[in-house]
Order: sequence, then C-alpha cells, then structure tokens
Amino acid sequence: MSESSFSEQDLVFIRKHGSALALPVLILGLDAALFFFVDWRLTDQLHHQLFLSGVLLIALLFWLLPAIRFFTNRIEITSNRVIIHRGLTGNKTEEVPWGEITGVSISRGFGSWLKGAGDIHLHREFGPDAILRRVPKAKKLSREIEGYLTARSKRGTIERG
Repeated sequence: MSESSFSEQDLVFIRKHGSALALPVLILGLDAALFFFVDWRLTDQLHHQLFLSGVLLIALLFWLLPAIRFFTNRIEITSNRVIIHRGLTGNKTEEVPWGEITGVSISRGFGSWLKGAGDIHLHREFGPDAILRRVPKAKKLSREIEGYLTARSKRGTIERG
C-alpha cells in the first residue's frame, strides 16, 4: 500500500444552520428591552441589583450558552472519516469511518425545508445511524457524500481487482 492511502485530508468543516441562533438572539433582545424599560423604575438599590442579576442570568442561560454550543459544535468531513463534535464545548466526539457507511438519507421538517437545511442520516453497517443535525444545504451535501461513497467503493474495487 502507498503512503497516500494512510494520510488523512480535511475536506470540509460544517456548522449547524445559522437560524439556530435566531431564538437566542430574540431572547437576548427581549431581555435587554425588559431591563431598559423596568430598571429605571426601581428605586431601591437591592431591587436594582436583584433585577440586574436576573436579567444577566437569563442572558447567560438563553443566549450565551446556546451561542457557545453553536460555535463549538461542528462536523468535520475528512478523506477517511466523518467526525461529529457535540456538547457544550464540543468535546464529545463521534467518529464514523467511511467504510462503515452504507447509505445516506435526509429528514427535514417544513421550516428546515424552507431554509434548505435538514438532518443527514449516515446509515452504518453496524450500529445506530450517525445524524448530522441542522446541516445547511443538506440535499447538496447528501449528494456529495453519496458521490464520495460511490467513488470510494469503485476505487476500492479497482485496487482489490
């Protein structure tokens, strides 16, 4: 075997569709508006500090944490495998070698269909499917993955034969 068959090349990095941040940004705006319209009416310093703490807690839980999750969760597609990073800091990984993948399918709801996004299911030979969630341009990416799988299987057949 040649050394090029062992080297791994990064092909693409993918994040969820940007619409995943729409609700957190809306909540942040409503939180800021609440602070702007209510804070000046509070006369007691303790009430002001408690209200500010509540507003900051809402911003942390409903805007900052989802934003961190959005920017740290990603999908890496390399020449040898698909790596899915999940969790708050992206430290939970799931690796799927191309040899395990038997097929690709898409599932998406009406909202995802309007945005062109969707969930891509990578069907494994053994074990549960790996799911790439809220991928932008899901239909195009699934066709590219299917084409890559076909090219790999043909190349493997030629090398064996």
